[in-house]
Amino acid sequence: MSIEDNHRNDAMLMEILQNRKTITGFLDSIFGFLRRNTDFYHNKADEADQLGFPKGMRDQLVFGAMQRYDPDGWGSAGIQNAEAEYNGTTVPPAIEEITINTEETTESDMKSNPFTFSPSDYKNGASFDTYCWSQSQKDLEVHVKLPSDLKAAKRLSVDIKPQFIKISGKLKPDQQIILEGNLIQRIKHNEAVWTIDHDTLIISCDKTKELWWERLFKGEPEIDTSKLDCERYIDELPEDSQVAIEKLRFQQLASDQKKQLQSPEQTKTMERLKIAWDAEGSPFKGQPFDPSIVQMS
Repeated sequence: MSIEDNHRNDAMLMEILQNRKTITGFLDSIFGFLRRNTDFYHNKADEADQLGFPKGMRDQLVFGAMQRYDPDGWGSAGIQNAEAEYNGTTVPPAIEEITINTEETTESDMKSNPFTFSPSDYKNGASFDTYCWSQSQKDLEVHVKLPSDLKAAKRLSVDIKPQFIKISGKLKPDQQIILEGNLIQRIKHNEAVWTIDHDTLIISCDKTKELWWERLFKGEPEIDTSKLDCERYIDELPEDSQVAIEKLRFQQLASDQKKQLQSPEQTKTMERLKIAWDAEGSPFKGQPFDPSIVQMS
């Protein structure tokens, strides 16, 4: 690896380290990336299996890579042995493309089954000819239709920055531009994940700030944020909001149980008391109804 490559890699990794703040968090990001985007954690079932590693080799690879830079480790001889053992003949590449034979798609088939995004792909977002986007307050997802000659990961260049996304061909990034634009808000680009599924590239990332976006890229038409599906699960809310909701639930439950225990006569008395509570001349007028402070004879 050249000095220039080391500098470039160091810059990218330093950004992750600064974002995660600790070595533990940094390693979590690295191994999480390998889990989501490679076959690193796949154990070969047999020799015919084209993905993953034989059992035990993954741990040896990690240990060998760690020892490579340990000044008190193996030494040069040990490193050379490790390189000889893992020279690519026994270890599969990090990303390996598998070609699957499928029936040839004719032009008439494409016309009868035109590509469309499903409504769930652009929930709370918008859909266009070649891409769509969806969002919640915390995160967003972008679906990009890939050209027929750029459907393999190794042929794509995916550039994701805090406020910029560019998808293009790796060989001619300035000529084969699939999607490019400046985001209207910032994202946590270091934690962004992209995958390819059914000829569609999917980018998933978290927003820097929890808010609704009125558009994905600058220059796009605005969406009507007043019509968004704002439903959120209780466990997604801040802790103080969860406590307040649980308190209201308990109060409502207690009130319902109390009503069930009242006799018909008690219910009528309570109705009359509510009317008298806000009547003219009542010392309680304008105050929240609380029958516990009234002495009943």
